Amino acid sequence: MTMREIRVLNDAWRVRREGGPDCPIELPADGVDAVVPGCVHLDLIRLGLLTHPDLGDGEAEQAWIGRTDWTWRRPLGPADRIGADEDADAVCEIVFDSIDTVGEVRLGEEILGHVENQFHAHRYRIPAEAFAAHRVLEVALRGPVAELERRVERYGDRPVNADGDWGVYSYLRKAACSFGWDWGPKCPSLGLPGDVRLERWRDARIDAVRPLVTTCNDRLAILEVLVDVVRDEATSEDGELRATARLEAPDGRVFEAEGVADPEADHVRILLEVPDPQRWWPRGRGGQPLHDLEIDLRRNETVLDHDRRRVGLRIIALDTGRDPEGSRFRIVVNGEPMFCRGANWIPEGLFPGTAADDLVIARIEQAVEANFDMLRVWGGGVYESQAFYDACDERGIMVWQDFMFACATYPEEAPYPESIEREADFQIRRLAAHASIVLWCGGNENVLAWRNWGWKERMDPAQSWGRHYFTELLPRIAATLDPSRPFLPDSPWSGSVDADPNDPDHGDRHTWDLKLEDVREMIPRFVSEFGHQAPPARRTMETAIGREPFAGESPDAMAAFAGRQRGWGGDQAQYDRWMDDWFLPPSDLDGRIWRMQLLQARATTFTYEWLRLHSNRCGGALVWQLNDAWTGHSWSLVDVAGRPKPAWWSARAACAPRLLAFSVGEAGIEIAAVNDTDETWGGGVSSGGVRIRRVDMAGVDLDAAALELEVPPRGTRAVALLPDLVIPADPSMELLVAESGGHRAFWFYGKDAWLSLPSPAFDLRIERAASNVFEVEITAQTILRDLHLDEGALGEDVRVDENLRCLLPGEVANMRIRGVSSLREDDLRRSGVLRTANECGPSGAGR
Repeated sequence: MTMREIRVLNDAWRVRREGGPDCPIELPADGVDAVVPGCVHLDLIRLGLLTHPDLGDGEAEQAWIGRTDWTWRRPLGPADRIGADEDADAVCEIVFDSIDTVGEVRLGEEILGHVENQFHAHRYRIPAEAFAAHRVLEVALRGPVAELERRVERYGDRPVNADGDWGVYSYLRKAACSFGWDWGPKCPSLGLPGDVRLERWRDARIDAVRPLVTTCNDRLAILEVLVDVVRDEATSEDGELRATARLEAPDGRVFEAEGVADPEADHVRILLEVPDPQRWWPRGRGGQPLHDLEIDLRRNETVLDHDRRRVGLRIIALDTGRDPEGSRFRIVVNGEPMFCRGANWIPEGLFPGTAADDLVIARIEQAVEANFDMLRVWGGGVYESQAFYDACDERGIMVWQDFMFACATYPEEAPYPESIEREADFQIRRLAAHASIVLWCGGNENVLAWRNWGWKERMDPAQSWGRHYFTELLPRIAATLDPSRPFLPDSPWSGSVDADPNDPDHGDRHTWDLKLEDVREMIPRFVSEFGHQAPPARRTMETAIGREPFAGESPDAMAAFAGRQRGWGGDQAQYDRWMDDWFLPPSDLDGRIWRMQLLQARATTFTYEWLRLHSNRCGGALVWQLNDAWTGHSWSLVDVAGRPKPAWWSARAACAPRLLAFSVGEAGIEIAAVNDTDETWGGGVSSGGVRIRRVDMAGVDLDAAALELEVPPRGTRAVALLPDLVIPADPSMELLVAESGGHRAFWFYGKDAWLSLPSPAFDLRIERAASNVFEVEITAQTILRDLHLDEGALGEDVRVDENLRCLLPGEVANMRIRGVSSLREDDLRRSGVLRTANECGPSGAGR
């Protein structure tokens, strides 16, 4: 035997109920087949024994599972053995990439170990004779809800989000959101969400590879490759333990180097120098060349282990330097400051860590299509899959990586610090090779909650709350294992535990206190959370709860979905107090859904545009949230079925590389532009500039002007408009239109409820372009504000290429519709298919 050998053991598992409350379903005494990776919920759903929690009353029907103990069993026999008989003394280990969460691992009658952390791998040495003896591998797990209750009884109560309504989840190193959140249900599961494998090796093996970029400019990149090794003294041989690195660049150049292990060290250090490097850049800034890195671990001439991965050459910094207005917060890549346009990412689906790779990649593609360049992996979920980070590496999506702490106080007494240190150690080693990860962050809203939500005053001063993790343990581990990336103690963070974490002049901010146009009252240094709720598409809702609850078709029929509202204050706080101000009431269900979704789209536009226009002060804007976990009210831009909400389209427009927008400055209304490209945009009037028109609702020009507007590369520009041009005679009947180089902007002088937008009218022309693809030409007879096609209203898999458009009378919009076998004009004119904001004002009242 030379190289480490691996055999995946994901097959032949069964799961059996062991104890807990009365079981409402009939289960075989010897259990049921289990899919690994997976969880018990998915097994029972797959076998038709359990209703999916996202369907009907499925959430209530599955509540017993979280209070039930379960055991996973797999026999080990001679067929599972790897390695030759003469290697009987070789190390043989069972490895679990993840176990969710509390229990023990057994081999026959022997307890291999106790487990209580979902977020790191578990590795157990087993004897060679285990295979011949036909021993059974078992993972016995305790119901997470019952386990939380036992820990509260043992350790005492402590503050967490929702005043503990979701359980004191901070006592388990498990995805916090599985116990419920303000956008998701309570359905904590348990199981084996990672691969299980058998490994056999001698002498030494590679534990992790950390390729850290220490220098990277257009002339030279230096890659410090740290090869973490684990040794077995019993099978160790004489001679040097060496690691060789081979780096192949996309242009075919090859660079090689070697390092020798110090007998006392747990890693081998190798330096690779790459002249004239092909650098990795965030999307929109350059390419994403990925280099193939191969590592061999050798004793003398014998190869003991091999590792291969892809790396990107770039260097990262976080600029938090002082300036006259406070302190900056800006990600810097390869020496260039970024304005980060992006979103927060939650676990895809209801069972964190189990989403299929193709589904995760599809969501990342939607981030790319929305012109995003950053995703924040939020601390209430899980460290994401290899497929997630690979996709971000390949697409130039920067990743803000939280450690898994969210909106809670965390115990600092044993056994927690040791478990959390092992978790952080494992995840940094696991993820360090990914070029996309640009920031380690201690967690989400933990310091904010302790300081600003009244928890500090409620708690005994002697009770720990997690400060040690955010200010000592996590930064120490990050600095030791990965000094190539910046570390942020928590989000939001303003420099110290004693400072207000949400100070707009320092650090990042979570802006939940300003909505819609009120966001213009403040320019934070970086907004890492903002958002507004919206329901899913109607088709998505009907798939979850059925059509019958909506049969009345009145606005009040939305009450059938009230059980899916987990946000504070319900619909009144999340929607109605805003919609009562912005829109006239609807007369039917589709009208109410449209207003709820349109409100989110407006809020998204306001925030992205405002912060991008002030990118000289603000370093980024991350909407809460990109994706969804179930069919409920939430802040997501894409619902659980993958259907973009109107807000996704507004984000796509507001995050385009070049943005033209009206704004408000000290002198009044301005025309402003963002140029996030490497070329100058615009110029004098003779070279295009920008044309401003004030028009009436019929599209007739009332006044016009041509202005010089030259925007430098990666810059912004704003020009105040003269009062004679922008002051309307009748603000309810007029609007401003700006045009420059194919880009447009609109300014309406009031809220829709007050504007005299005409009843929408348009002509349609439909042509088949290919099988299940149609080209639709829409010609506006009237002004059409926020023209939107509900994809789900046309079919299950319908997608369009353009949406949420504003048209003046006589203008034409083209839309390509995919996923329908036939399409007639009547299909598009049905209620709920094509909507406009015109319907939300006086002329459309009652729609």
